[in-house]
Amino acid sequence: MPENEAGQVRKAMREARVRSLCFGELQNRYGRRKQWVQGISFGLSSAAVIAIILEAWPEVASVLAGTVAIANAWAAMTNLDQKLVTSATLRTAWESLLIDYSDLSLSWHEDGARARFGTLQRRTDDLGTLASFGAPWDPKAAEHWERFVDSEPDGEEATAEGG
Repeated sequence: MPENEAGQVRKAMREARVRSLCFGELQNRYGRRKQWVQGISFGLSSAAVIAIILEAWPEVASVLAGTVAIANAWAAMTNLDQKLVTSATLRTAWESLLIDYSDLSLSWHEDGARARFGTLQRRTDDLGTLASFGAPWDPKAAEHWERFVDSEPDGEEATAEGG
């Protein structure tokens, strides 16, 4: 593989690392939101809580029931479960690409490296296409992770962190 293509491998590694970190952050964010919705739903709708509050403060019991309904409706309307699954899937896929690009960067001078690079580029394109169809994305988070990756010393992008 020519030297200029080896440079493309490094650029692809950077992009895969940024995407993996960004989707990892989104996965964590949506996971925390889901935990809050579930906690609110289970905590405020439990029979013991409702029985105690209903007896002492009937108006408060209605507010709690409304809060549970709103939290569950919000989770459904924002498609929270699907965002969590999609961000986790994309994080794992970008992490896998990062590892494969890293392996290629160590052997870019070997026979077959150009073909491996082409295969990885097609996987990258496929992930980009998948992400363009409703995947969660946060440009500010992406900028944060770009700055983070760019601030790392060379050679530190071997594997992505959990976000």
